[in-house]
Amino acid sequence: MLLAAGVLVALLWPWSAYAVSPVALPAMLGVTAAFVATVRRPEIGIALALAIAPVAALPVGGTRPFAFALAALAVGLLVYGPLAMRDGAGRLPAVAVSALVFLGLAVASALQALEPAEALSDLTWLAVAVALMVATLQICRTRRQAVVVAIGAVAGLGVAAAHGLVQRATGQISDISFVSGGEVVQRISGAFGHPNQYAGVLAVLIPLAAAMAAGRGLPTRVRAGAAAALALALPALAFAYTRGAIIGLLAGGLLWLAVLRPRAAVASVLVAVVVAGLFAPAALRERFETESGGDVTLRADIWSSALDIYADHPLLGAGVGNFGEAYGSLPSSDTSSQRRLLHTDQVLVPPHAQNLYLNLLAEQGTLGLFGFGALALLALGTAARGSRSRDPVTRTIALGVGAGLLTLAVHNLLEVTIFGERLEVSVLVLVAAVAVLIGLDDEGEPGVQPARAATSAIMAPPSPDPDLR
Repeated sequence: MLLAAGVLVALLWPWSAYAVSPVALPAMLGVTAAFVATVRRPEIGIALALAIAPVAALPVGGTRPFAFALAALAVGLLVYGPLAMRDGAGRLPAVAVSALVFLGLAVASALQALEPAEALSDLTWLAVAVALMVATLQICRTRRQAVVVAIGAVAGLGVAAAHGLVQRATGQISDISFVSGGEVVQRISGAFGHPNQYAGVLAVLIPLAAAMAAGRGLPTRVRAGAAAALALALPALAFAYTRGAIIGLLAGGLLWLAVLRPRAAVASVLVAVVVAGLFAPAALRERFETESGGDVTLRADIWSSALDIYADHPLLGAGVGNFGEAYGSLPSSDTSSQRRLLHTDQVLVPPHAQNLYLNLLAEQGTLGLFGFGALALLALGTAARGSRSRDPVTRTIALGVGAGLLTLAVHNLLEVTIFGERLEVSVLVLVAAVAVLIGLDDEGEPGVQPARAATSAIMAPPSPDPDLR
């Protein structure tokens, strides 16, 4: 059968390449393999969704097939999850309920938006993220399944980093650049429109890869894969030349470790200093040393505008994805113009407030900010509880997820990297995976065991008997 399949592929590929496209047959085979794997083991479908999320916006032949695949996986897994589980779906934890509430508030904000059509993209990705979060809680009933989901997130980090490094090697550089030492320094942006967004995704997932590479209780091949993804992600983050993401990664990760693992925090500081001194590009070091007063005043102008928008729409904001529309309708300080000028002299409209929390106030108002705050606190609480688990696998994944959440919180003081950028998919699904691991600990699932036994059980095929899971 294998020989016949090989001959068939050898005959069909040239024909399909000339008749349709060189990638038509490989794509069809890949979709078929993914479908079969997802039907047999739905957690692989969740992992696949996390693996392609960072490149969902990548255009291929004038279309975005990864974006379509991600949305199809979210809908399919949400429907298929309860059907695949013979013992039915359990009760959703509080963090998932808060995600559903936040999605409902976002929909309410979009319905009364200045331009409701502008909210469609952000709402779609938020709905995909929440759907995958709920599907993860429905499908993952064992420690092995939760680890597979975490592996998918680390694979997504590796894919995103490799894509950025290939861009640098082939000269497909972002249009966003800066001047250092009298020369123009080009930046990589992956499948994202701006290097800051790309770096934000890398920075949030790097702590998980580092934790899984160094953590106990995981198979050697899983740790090696996490180390490989980390080795790709660090130079990719450096070549994005994003100061906010690097500061967020250092501050958020070290703060998380300082609270939960003080000794590991000290070691991490030493490693970060050595790595930065030996391997950081000279242009990146110079960028941190360069004064950026113009950037500060520009951001301050945008932040004050966000507060002006909030003052006009205090309850539900101007609408999800409508910051640009609301900014353009603000009156100018120059009485000769009826439109707000960026930094008083540029006829430009910023896409967001360059601060997540002010952006939420402007777009979703007080209700949206409180809804997000509840979701964020419950997510951090879930990660903190998992970080204190007796099981080494739960501790490892929860430590990485918690450090990533704080990285996101710090970086987004200067940026908006989560909504509409597919990062919310990885964040919410990983929080759900930690919640699953905590639930297994509470139920006395046979994962709280010596590390060697846990290692052999993680990648084993699922047992047909639900009582032996």
